[in-house]
Amino acid sequence: MRAAAKLARKNKPTAVRLSSPDRVVEIITEGIRAGRYVPGQRLIEGDLTHNLQVSRGPVREALKRLAAEGIVTLTLHRSAYIRALQKDEAKKILMVLEVLTGLAARLAATHVSDGENQKRMREAYDHLKQIHDIGGVVSYLDERRHFYDTVIEIGGNEQIARILPTMQIHLLRMQFRSYWTPEENESRFNDYQMITAAILEGDPTRAEREMRSHIRRVRRGINRLPPEAFPLPSR
Repeated sequence: MRAAAKLARKNKPTAVRLSSPDRVVEIITEGIRAGRYVPGQRLIEGDLTHNLQVSRGPVREALKRLAAEGIVTLTLHRSAYIRALQKDEAKKILMVLEVLTGLAARLAATHVSDGENQKRMREAYDHLKQIHDIGGVVSYLDERRHFYDTVIEIGGNEQIARILPTMQIHLLRMQFRSYWTPEENESRFNDYQMITAAILEGDPTRAEREMRSHIRRVRRGINRLPPEAFPLPSR
């Protein structure tokens, strides 16, 4: 989420030049966020070395790092794929997300009267609604991330941004977005209105309840998805 990215950029010395493996990692993760890479997509070493103008060594090192972070899957034959989540993995990620975002919403409601927090919260929701109404998929994913980042930032606990499984959450959204019905998408968007209203009213208990209910609905939706939404178990 943007909060974590902002924190990383803030703490990273601007004079330090990225190593080749670091640059490959950054380009692949940014490609996932932008929708250029999607769950299940194969990453071909030759294409990466050619397009990024680096040797195979840095590419292989970058892929190993991404595999260790659960973003890429490596096979015995050195093939690499953007990771696609099994149902149980997705549900576990959402269990963690429910607790952390519920806490973030509670803290945001507690601090929403500070400074310009009410204005920031309204703007985050309004931007999300605009993109939702237009129907831009990648832009909507980006604005939804901004909505959560705003909630976390208003709450004032940067540790939430640090420990959220950010890339796994983004992979989850990209993997399953084509399976949601228009009715499900509309229902989940309406959840954001309820969450925003509770935060703006300064009601911590309601804000946490609305946020956690939203994540639980997503988890139930994943539980109903057909088998083809998930990769075949590796043997």
